[in-house]
This record gives sequence, structure tokens and C-alpha cells, in this order.
Amino acid sequence: MSDSGGDARGREGKERMTDKLDDDDVEKKYPGPKEFAHLHVHTIFSTLDGVAEPEEYVASVASTGTVKAIAITDHGGMGGIPDAYFAAKEHNVKMIAGCEMYYNDYHLKMKEQFAKGITIGAIKQADPELRDKYVKNRHITLLAKNATGYRNLVTLLSNAWEIGKYYKPRIWMDVLAEKRDGMVMLSGCLNGPVSHELKKGNDSGAIEYITKFRNIFGDDFYIELQMPGKNIVDSIKVFAKLAFIARQMGIKTVLTNDVHYTNRNDFEIQKLMMAIDQKKTIDDPELFHVNSDEEFLKTRAELRKTFYEDYSKYGIVTITDFEAACDSTAEISTKCEGFKPDTSPKLPEIDNADEELSRCTLLGLRKKGFQDSEVYVARMKKELKMIIDKGYSSYFLITLDLINHSKELGYDIGPGRGSCGGSLVCYLIGITSIDPIYFGLSFERFISPSRGGNLLKVTME
Repeated sequence: MSDSGGDARGREGKERMTDKLDDDDVEKKYPGPKEFAHLHVHTIFSTLDGVAEPEEYVASVASTGTVKAIAITDHGGMGGIPDAYFAAKEHNVKMIAGCEMYYNDYHLKMKEQFAKGITIGAIKQADPELRDKYVKNRHITLLAKNATGYRNLVTLLSNAWEIGKYYKPRIWMDVLAEKRDGMVMLSGCLNGPVSHELKKGNDSGAIEYITKFRNIFGDDFYIELQMPGKNIVDSIKVFAKLAFIARQMGIKTVLTNDVHYTNRNDFEIQKLMMAIDQKKTIDDPELFHVNSDEEFLKTRAELRKTFYEDYSKYGIVTITDFEAACDSTAEISTKCEGFKPDTSPKLPEIDNADEELSRCTLLGLRKKGFQDSEVYVARMKKELKMIIDKGYSSYFLITLDLINHSKELGYDIGPGRGSCGGSLVCYLIGITSIDPIYFGLSFERFISPSRGGNLLKVTME
């Protein structure tokens, strides 16, 4: 890897590297650009890997005043997105929906082998390297730019769990190309397909992956640079190679910190969590964990300090390159509209729901022989009026449909639980099998004039 301006830039990096700083002096010493968006973040929904709750990350980001956006990118799932969304609204921070996907190009070939009755053990015996390709997954980072991207992200995850799962939910090149619209792709961490090839010394293999990904995503593909610390084998070499290849191919880089915890001290918690996951002790030499405490919510100034001290050694990656990678986080944040879910209830539309519920209830009253009872008729009318006034008719009919379908499938259905046992309407139409009048149960404990209403119009904005 050579570069005409490398010597000068390398000298600048080496001079600045010798200027070691205490953490408290970082912001003062480097008063350059402050804005930064964390685009690779793992919450507790990256099970026994991410340390912090989504709300903790958002609150921490908001407190800096310089980080205006955060992407939630848990491993193989999006469970942290709802909590992060509501926290981001509260703190006026842009939340970007994302995911660190498990990627495996050999998924379909593996399924073909399994269909022939060939086991992974047999493959390992015949060709250990091929077995690793089948089983070992790489990581790529995907971010939703808009509603289309979010839907495609959900679809990719569905495919990964339903079709691609082998211990982990996996996607592959063809399905990625099919569902690319509305998404930004980052090349991934040190375990990404590109970085993995560079660690093996296979630069041509890395470039082949980069070319394929760029052909799919165009200008929405970025080479992901990370600085997990000098203790991580090959991290500095891969960092330099990625930056060099990006420059040669004219592809933008973006800096992420593969965040797993909010503060440096939380590293020990993550190590303990990984030990629990692997059923080992924290001092076990066989414990697999990231031997670095650098993967926390750093500010841009803190990232700059890490760069000067550890990652500018080769003279290939300059401070200009570093700042451009930081600026790309703001560029990607601008590309993404932020997560704007439709949180209204997704219930089927039922024509004339009020009339249909009244008809079913009256039919039930007659079937049970209560049509001549003033007590039952009066209670039925009172309940129906409140249910209709509250806008709950469709909800009752949908619940009834679920109950009836479950019975048709042969599932056991209980007599009813909770305060709905106080509803005569529920009893008459068949949602419950408890007569609330006979047992002296109160309808107002279930629905009362002072609580709720207009269910189909409620949103969670």
C-alpha cells in the first residue's frame, strides 16, 4: 500500500501521536468539529453482548450535545428499536433503525448439502475450510433510510429467521440485492466479510466483496472503519488497508465504534456477560471476548485521541481521512429520515361493527333463555351502550373471531380471565363462559365511563 502524500501525513500523525492526553483534556485540546453520529450500537437486545438499555444510550447521546443521532444495530434482530424510538422522541435525538446482520454466502449451498443427507461433521472431515465457510457468519451493518428501507429490513430479518437460520439468522447476497431499496449499508466490523478477507491477507477477495456491495447499494455503501484498540489483533492493519482501498476505489468511509456499553468502565460487565453466555469464568483463557475497553459511546474528540495514539501509525490514514470518516456519520444521518413508525392499532375493518355486535349479543341472550329477564336485558343494554360509545365493537368481534377459530382448531379455551369476566356481553357472545350476573361480577371493573375509549383512533405518538 503506497500513497504519494503518505510520508507527510504520516509525519503529522506521528507528531500528534506522541502528545498523550488525559481524558479530561481531550475536548479542550482538540477543539475541531464536534458533530458525530453513532451508527453501530448494541443494546441489551444483543443478548449477553450489549450492556446498556436503549434508553440509556439515547440519554447519554443527548447529554453530549454534539451527537445528534444514534442508530440501533443489534445482532440479528430489532428488539431494541421501540424503546429507543420513544426515548429519542423524549430527548429530541434522531433514532435510526438498523441491524447488524449475520451474512453467509454459502447458506444455499449448505441447504443443498443437508438435502442430500450430508452433515456438517462429514463436510468438516472432507474439507475443514469449506465447513468453516458454511458455518462461520460474517457481519454487515444495515440502516433504514426511510419507511421502504425499514420494511425491507424487516423482510430481510424474516427471511434470515425463516429460511437462513443455522444457529444464527443469516442473509446472503441474492436476498440482500433484492431488498436493498431504502437502506444504507456499512461494510461491517472486523468480522465483516471485507475485513475478514483483509485479515487473511486476501486483498483481492476484500475488493471483490466491496465491488459487489457497491454495485448493489451505489452511493449508499460505505466502508466501515473501526478503532477497537491496539490490543485487538490486526485491527490497526485492517483499519489502514480499508482506508487505502477506499481511497483507491473512490468509496467513502464512515467511522463507527461498535458500541457495546455507554462508559469505559462497563467493559468488565460485558466481559462477565460473555462469560455467562459461553459458560466460562472470566479468567478462563478459552473465553472469547473483545480484549479492549474502547467500545463505548465516545465523543468525536475521544475518537480523535484514539486515532492519534494508535491508528495513524502506518502513515496511510491521515487526520484528513479520519475527519472525512467522522463527517460521513452526519451525512448518513441526514440521508436517514429517522424512525417514524405508524403506531396506530392495526385492526381489521369490520363493516357495521356496532350492529353486528348487537345482533350477536341479542342472539346469545335468546340462546341462553334470558330474553324475558329484565335484569339480563337491562345489563345487556347498558354494556352495549358503553362498548359502542367507547368504540370497542370491532375489538370485541375480533376477539370473538380468534376464540372461535381456536376452538375450530381444537385448542383448549379457558372460561376467561381478568376483569372481562364481569362482562355479560362477553358471556353472551361466547368470549367467556362465566355468567357475571349469577356470580355477582361488576362490568365497571372491566369498562367504566371514566377510562379509555375510541380504541381504533388511539395512537402512541
